[in-house]
Amino acid sequence: MRLVFISLCGLVLCSACQSSDGDPEPVDESFVEAPAEGEGFQFAMDAVAPAGSEVWLCAVYPIPTEVLSPVNSVYYKQNPGMHHMTLSTTGITGPEIEYGMYDCNELYEDQMDEFTMFFGSQDAEDTMQLPEGVVARLPPNIDIIHEVHYVNTSAEDVNLYSRVNAYTIDDEDVEVGIWGGQVRDETIEIPAQSEHTEWTRCVMNRDVDVHFLASHTHQLGVEFTVAPFDGTETGEIFYRNNDWHDPKIVQYDPPMHLPEGTGFEYACTWNNPSSEPVSYGLTALDEMCNLALVHTPEIMSARCEVVETSDGVLWE
Repeated sequence: MRLVFISLCGLVLCSACQSSDGDPEPVDESFVEAPAEGEGFQFAMDAVAPAGSEVWLCAVYPIPTEVLSPVNSVYYKQNPGMHHMTLSTTGITGPEIEYGMYDCNELYEDQMDEFTMFFGSQDAEDTMQLPEGVVARLPPNIDIIHEVHYVNTSAEDVNLYSRVNAYTIDDEDVEVGIWGGQVRDETIEIPAQSEHTEWTRCVMNRDVDVHFLASHTHQLGVEFTVAPFDGTETGEIFYRNNDWHDPKIVQYDPPMHLPEGTGFEYACTWNNPSSEPVSYGLTALDEMCNLALVHTPEIMSARCEVVETSDGVLWE
């Protein structure tokens, strides 16, 4: 999984526009004007959550841009109370999936780790802005997995909507691109009927400035924490996520500078109520413990190298 991108803008929608006869016009809360041609593009998804239901839906469609796009900012809007929304991709060489709407449980069952998540949110509306001249380069010719998770406790069906506007800048204004990576513990072993924690310590192989951090576990995950690690000592926890559904992408402004040889200690805690142990795997019934980070400069060889783990196993 590579985590890449994120971002801005503001939008004002009238709440009681008047028709010609003076009666209020119903407001389409899902409406978000797409960026003008040459200024960006819009990711859009619509679905229905039946009354008294919980839905986890994935729309698969082609990325709405035909050129390499230097994205500097993002504005998004979705239903209030949305549990979470994410945008992922199968990448250029990933699995081919027929376009359409899917139950995410079924879509992810056998290939959850084949997707690269590059944006996520829980708030109803917000903007995210990269620094001036910093961009996420989104390529054309990739497929998008647009995911929403919503719990409808009402007695009426709810029309779900998710809009994400990606705003680009001119190539001549680009100073540096971001790059993303992850540290993934593939030696997880969670005993049956127990709460269990494992941790990993990693250090960067070059100087970087971290703009975003995010976490990833599956459904047994109850806590994910991150603390600074200077190569010898671990500091105080500064990142905590208790919701496995939500990757909790956190932006650091100014970016978090990590000199070569320093990094993080991250830990995952799971609660396994079953009578069988659970280990690392790609399906939703297996588990993961992944730390994702986005940094500048855009150097593909930059990574946080594992130097110590709770089970004593080191990996690349």
